[in-house]
Amino acid sequence: MELFDKLGDTIVSVSKDATQKAKDFSDLARIRMELRAKQDYLNKLFLEIGKIYYDAHKDDEEKEFKEQMLLVKDAQEVIEELKQQLGQIKGMVTCAECGQEMPLEADYCSKCGTKLVKPKKEEEEVFEAEVVEDADSEEGNAETAADVQETASVDAEAADPVQEKEIVTEEKENAEEIIK
Repeated sequence: MELFDKLGDTIVSVSKDATQKAKDFSDLARIRMELRAKQDYLNKLFLEIGKIYYDAHKDDEEKEFKEQMLLVKDAQEVIEELKQQLGQIKGMVTCAECGQEMPLEADYCSKCGTKLVKPKKEEEEVFEAEVVEDADSEEGNAETAADVQETASVDAEAADPVQEKEIVTEEKENAEEIIK
């Protein structure tokens, strides 16, 4: 009987150890999951603080994070270009004021009423380049054509869609003057 008692005690002891290890493993997994959730929450808070700081200081002359601010601006410009390309493929244009997607045919945003800035098509850009080249070769007005091309490069760098439309309008007027 003693053998069975020792065997029974050993089985109970092993099962208690196994139960404790399973509980420890469960607690460990729960704590890791809670830790990861808190780290994610903290990262979101840091991102929010960073965005608020960026928005508040993006136009400052002396910037503590000047290089990072420029990288953010460049990334935002690339994102905006990609969104415009996506919109062209989908046949949509995004309102610069409220972000609402509207059909390319629409002139005004149905949500906020803002006049929509429509992206240039590649055909229009090629036509404008040909107009500048023709005017340059016919009239020998290389300086004016260079001004129009410089305006076009400034237009490509413009981040504000409203300014971009004004520059495009000026560029078209300059091209028409060159033709005359």
